[in-house]
Amino acid sequence: MSARRLPRLVVGAWAFAALVLAGLAVVVARNLGHRLASGGMGHMQMGTADALTRGTGATPASALAGARLFTAWQLDAVAIAVLILAAAGYLTGVALVPLRSPGERWPIGRTVAFLLGLGVCAFATCGSIAVYDQVLFTAHMAGHLLLVMVAPALLAAGRPLGLAVAAAPPARRERLLRVARGRVVGLLTAPPVALATYAAVIVGSHLTGLMDDIMRSTWAGQVEHVVYLAAGYQFFVLIVGDEPIRWRLASPARWLLLAVAMAVDTITGIVLMQGTDAVRLMPSALGVDALSDTRTGGAVMWLGGDAIMAGIMILLVVRWLRTVDRVPVERGWLEQARGATFAAHTGAADPGETLDDDDDARAAYNSWLTQLDRR
Repeated sequence: MSARRLPRLVVGAWAFAALVLAGLAVVVARNLGHRLASGGMGHMQMGTADALTRGTGATPASALAGARLFTAWQLDAVAIAVLILAAAGYLTGVALVPLRSPGERWPIGRTVAFLLGLGVCAFATCGSIAVYDQVLFTAHMAGHLLLVMVAPALLAAGRPLGLAVAAAPPARRERLLRVARGRVVGLLTAPPVALATYAAVIVGSHLTGLMDDIMRSTWAGQVEHVVYLAAGYQFFVLIVGDEPIRWRLASPARWLLLAVAMAVDTITGIVLMQGTDAVRLMPSALGVDALSDTRTGGAVMWLGGDAIMAGIMILLVVRWLRTVDRVPVERGWLEQARGATFAAHTGAADPGETLDDDDDARAAYNSWLTQLDRR
């Protein structure tokens, strides 16, 4: 495809991304120069981290309340660069769908959901809660909820993998589908694995003492953001997504996964609320009682997390009620696993919903049993 045939949306998205990245580079270089000049070479590592992730913005000098909830901000250049590239890539796919499949348009609702997800990530890394996330555990916890629940749910609703497949040329489309339905992605998105990963991230980061290091290290906080977003997406792609992957859950299975995840959030929050050890905060002029702040953060995890999960569940139920009379009964993931196991052992194709009534499938199964007896 020649440059002159590129849709305007593609050209505009990448031109805007280039301008933003250039502006970020200038701001980061200026901030880094100022920090190194004032702190000396001995502070180079800390200065670089702060210039990249906490530059040009407010400082947590007064309580996070009132107007500061909306006006306090900082510039996390690393996060903004990644988010702007993700937005440009997604919009490129949106523009290419009609060219790959004439007459088709990518649903605007999915685009809005994905861009809102990126916006939530921007607020969680650059907004007021990010400014205070090393001196207030409650602010840190609010950022957790946004990055592990709200943003991943919105990003999954945008169906980025489905967009990549729809926007790809036919040859590349087949390769993408093979990868999406292959063993690696199938393992990562298997419901027990996704749920276990979500639980391990929530419990491991809050109840093992790891949070003390995260609260005091800028780079550890950046890694934490990525881990939360990845684990949240791995989980919510099964709940709200409709991607071309191996596992397509029935509605009751989605509700069950949400309920178990809510239990994980609840237990973690209650343990923090009843704990006697405070999360270590960075020194500040706020005069915060660390133990009280830790317990309040536990309440945020419990009540806020359960509220978000309950809201998502309500939306799922409403969507199910609207489609239950028009959509065939979905094949649950246990049935999918059963069919895959049958195909692996017998060498026959998975007959789908007719596994129990298919004569050829029954014959293949009996043949496999006969081979086992001979061994």
